[in-house]
Amino acid sequence: MVEQGQGVGVLWSDTMRARLRPWSGDPGCAFLLITAADSVGPDHTHLQQWLNTARQWGYQRVRTSALSPSLAEPLHNAGFVAVQQLTVLSAAHDESPSFDIPKDVAPRALRIGRFHRPTQRMMDVLRLDELSFPAPWNMAWADLSDAINATRQSRLFVSQNRNSIDGFALVGISHDTGFLQRLAVHPSTRRTGVASRLVAKSLEWSHKRGCSTTVVNTETTNQPALRLYESVGFKRMPDGLSVLECAL
Repeated sequence: MVEQGQGVGVLWSDTMRARLRPWSGDPGCAFLLITAADSVGPDHTHLQQWLNTARQWGYQRVRTSALSPSLAEPLHNAGFVAVQQLTVLSAAHDESPSFDIPKDVAPRALRIGRFHRPTQRMMDVLRLDELSFPAPWNMAWADLSDAINATRQSRLFVSQNRNSIDGFALVGISHDTGFLQRLAVHPSTRRTGVASRLVAKSLEWSHKRGCSTTVVNTETTNQPALRLYESVGFKRMPDGLSVLECAL
């Protein structure tokens, strides 16, 4: 374990790495971001060490990143419960995606770089995200920064209306897989094609960079999002993801 700051650190368990930091907007809740080299979750001993560390750092609860069933199983056995269920969808790029997006409304790439602090445009993106997702699922700067750095390459596409951002999509690439990590549209411009154009632009970008598939996840109960993704070629995968939480 390496403590990098107050309530922030990196934890190890054999082939597994986890980062612990405050959940954005809830300093009493720790965010446990797990990165595994394989599909097996932490063993009981290491997991208890992680929970003890979180307790010593003053947290009252621990909430995880989205986990596959195999990664989630040992946490379930340790008393974690699911607080969010996610459906995973995948789009295969058997051929180049072809979408007719008029140039005047086509999403544009927003430079993201590797900033230590958010730019004004990034703050606009975060405000839009807050309008699109209810707490505690909206992103703060730490969450957006983690998402940007989670993949080898990433691109942020924005839809603009009179110089105001009315939608954005964050897409990343690892190996030959694209990941549509975030999609948000201003409530006043939903059902106007903004979301479809952002998804289409993301699929085109990931395909051009050599991805054979692009995957996305959304809450299992989010029927509008599920219909949107399926309308552009995504198919539901048999296994979903879950976000887990445990009181300390």
